[in-house]
Amino acid sequence: MAHYFITGASSGIGAALAEALLARGETVTAVARREDRLKSLKTGRGTLLTAACDVTDAAALATAIGAARDAQGPIDSAILNAGMYEPQDGTKIDPAVYARHMDVNYMGVVNALPALVEGMLAHGSGQIAVVSSVAGWRGLPKAAAYGPTKAALISLAESLTFDLAPRGIDVKVICPGFVETESTAVNDYEMPGLMSAETAAREIMSGLETRNFLIQFPTSFTRKMGLLRWLPDRTFFRLVGSRTGHPQP
Repeated sequence: MAHYFITGASSGIGAALAEALLARGETVTAVARREDRLKSLKTGRGTLLTAACDVTDAAALATAIGAARDAQGPIDSAILNAGMYEPQDGTKIDPAVYARHMDVNYMGVVNALPALVEGMLAHGSGQIAVVSSVAGWRGLPKAAAYGPTKAALISLAESLTFDLAPRGIDVKVICPGFVETESTAVNDYEMPGLMSAETAAREIMSGLETRNFLIQFPTSFTRKMGLLRWLPDRTFFRLVGSRTGHPQP
């Protein structure tokens, strides 16, 4: 069975992924800050190792990755999922909130890379899947702190592919739409295409087995979001503003 290493595994997509893979009989290392949540994961037929670790702590994350390899063998697939989201009012900027998003969402991925890449290069193969978001495709209301971190992750994954793919390491970026999680629970607006974390986990598992660089879902929503990238700026701002309660002049 394959060895999956998952960050942000205490809730939402991360927890759903861990449980779905364990139910399939896979070997899983689940990493998150909340150790009590990790211990409640349903193991199914698989083998579970948990590690209480904050992804903003590069040394602790490297230790967790090393311990996972020692205990469960080479990591076949790392799903770097840990993240945070706090809606922001652009008229009230708190730089500390923006920095925290970057530390967790972006550097939380970067911090895992040295140990993961080293191990996969030594093994001669591996997969690194970075969880971004459609919010990284264009700026969206209330996402001024969150969206840029997700855009950065897309660029990071694209850039890494040039160096890692020729060395046998498959890099993927995952861009979900709205998923029922602790993060989206704070939204006070309609979320088109909202899906459960369990459904999202199934989409990701299917995508990991393809040759596609981009894993995006749900298809109907992400296609519409993809079209926004090609709209003229003025049209984009007016359309999205009118649909989200942020009318533009």
